[in-house]
Amino acid sequence: MCEASDQRKRAITTSNMVNHNNMADVAKIFLVYENSLSEKQKHGIDELQKQCFRDVDPREVDECFYAESFARILAYHGKEIIGHLRLFRRNTDFDAKSFVLGGVGGVCVAKHKRRKGVATKMIKRGLKILKQEKCDVACLNADLSKSAYKVYEKIGFQLMSRAISFEDVNGKLRYDNGTMFIPVCSKEIYEYIMNSGKTFHYGKGYW
Repeated sequence: MCEASDQRKRAITTSNMVNHNNMADVAKIFLVYENSLSEKQKHGIDELQKQCFRDVDPREVDECFYAESFARILAYHGKEIIGHLRLFRRNTDFDAKSFVLGGVGGVCVAKHKRRKGVATKMIKRGLKILKQEKCDVACLNADLSKSAYKVYEKIGFQLMSRAISFEDVNGKLRYDNGTMFIPVCSKEIYEYIMNSGKTFHYGKGYW
């Protein structure tokens, strides 16, 4: 397990953001806690997600991806939001082991700013926050038909060889492939999960 940060949640600046990167020429990376999102930021995120996830069925989003995030990582170029992801944390059990599961979801970068390392910077910053939140492992869902999952592999995420399960908004048990895991505070728990032959269950909601 890793030690908790002395300042687990730093004070939000007057703009409701904390800058954690000096990518002045490409993007600036900000941490924004869920309850500090401004209406302008929410609008910018919605517009970016429409661009990135236009091929995803809105009904599937409503039924499956309803888990609540505790924070966002935003990438800005000037005043424009060009990147976004959500951070999740939940206490869970797997095969009689209790641990803290972290999550990264909704990763997207504006089309005109891709292949510049923006997604990598956002995810690495997100993993630092999940470590501060004492998450033992973290996971994300990857569309294996797209090349983005290779970015996750370079960061250290590994694809689980078996399907995971989760409960949708209607209480129906669903299964999916394409879930990738990475150790955060406990490599032991990570290896136990990855090497088990049992189905890993997310709980209520996917990300």
